Amino acid sequence: METGGEIFATGVMFELVRDAANDEVKLIRSDGRNILTSARFDENGRVFVPPMLDGDLVKAFVLPSGLADYGSTASLFDDLRRLFREHPGLSEECISKAAFCALATWFPEYTAPLVLVSAPDASGSQLLLDQLRCACRRSIYVSDITSAGLWSLPLWLHPTVIMDQPRFTKELLRVVRAMSCPSARVPRKGRLLDVYCPIVLRTEDPISDSWVIQNSIQIEIMPTSARLPRILPQVLREISRELQAKLLSYRLSNFVKLQHSGFDAPQLAFPTREIARALGDCIVDDHELQSRIIPLLAEQDEDTRIRRTTTFEAVVVEAGLLFCHEKTKRESAYVGEFATVSNAILEGRGEQIELEPRAVGDILRSVGLFTCRLGHAGRGVLLLSQVRKKIHELACRFGVRSIDDGVDRCEFCAESRARFGDSTLTGA
Repeated sequence: METGGEIFATGVMFELVRDAANDEVKLIRSDGRNILTSARFDENGRVFVPPMLDGDLVKAFVLPSGLADYGSTASLFDDLRRLFREHPGLSEECISKAAFCALATWFPEYTAPLVLVSAPDASGSQLLLDQLRCACRRSIYVSDITSAGLWSLPLWLHPTVIMDQPRFTKELLRVVRAMSCPSARVPRKGRLLDVYCPIVLRTEDPISDSWVIQNSIQIEIMPTSARLPRILPQVLREISRELQAKLLSYRLSNFVKLQHSGFDAPQLAFPTREIARALGDCIVDDHELQSRIIPLLAEQDEDTRIRRTTTFEAVVVEAGLLFCHEKTKRESAYVGEFATVSNAILEGRGEQIELEPRAVGDILRSVGLFTCRLGHAGRGVLLLSQVRKKIHELACRFGVRSIDDGVDRCEFCAESRARFGDSTLTGA
């Protein structure tokens, strides 16, 4: 049975390693006490062997050649930081982000981080991509690739795919979304492909897609007058050899512990909270190091909150909230009225987009506010008590500003804020 790694209920684990003597890919077997390396293992009545891959493809993957003592979690993290500190264009915050992300790629069963690299010049990003390739698990570097080309790779090995793409296209967005969903499978030639993988993405185009921005860890390379260091390929290989051995040892020693991690960041909004939890779960036996993750993501979290309140869904819900708070209690609101108020909110925030009533009707249905015919004047929403309550709950979920200010304007404001305000805004 070909395998890229196995985890048995007995605690036995198989991992891929590269024999430094003959460049052959083998399996390493760990039971928590003993370590064995071989081209085949008999386990539970089956024979396991490494995957039979094309020679050039095998060489493209970065694989450890053995194990090494990593000391402690903090010591290993410092090793990673020292690697990324060689880049003069990285701030201390981005050095730590890169270290946390690299460590997380070693546990794709729990998380597959999406790392977005932005740089003013290609040379600065190239150095960082080379450094990430040294530190990430089973990294493979691809450039200007199509979805068909990517699906042809053995992504079932859950490698870290480092993509250097000049342009961020709709096709690339579909690829990134598919590879970031742990339960999704891509149909290809009569098969369902498991494509869930850690991703490092570098493009020349500024990315405006809100999903990518909110679900990625963003690392910015700043312009610098310092000369970029020239790290020779053999030096990079030696750095990689040392780091990969320590990181593999960390994975084998701590895989089970990650199942019991209770790290959380309730002060962050979804999906930033999920990113923080995923990174924190991969840090074992070091609460102080885990606590550094939250401030690293604080600015990204604030941006996520602002973006959420300016979505069309949030604006339409905010319009509904205004109807709920009118002094003269109204019984209903037409879709056209929702559109008028929504457009006034958008205009007041400097937006040039205008929503048509038909689009507003679609948005209302998408958030669970269903319309009905209100006489000859058209369709609208009946503002029954249950509907008003739901509008307030949606306002909390979207972080609508007029309910996030702490002022109780009706009977549902305090109730919804108490029930949903602290949890839904933070993504619970």
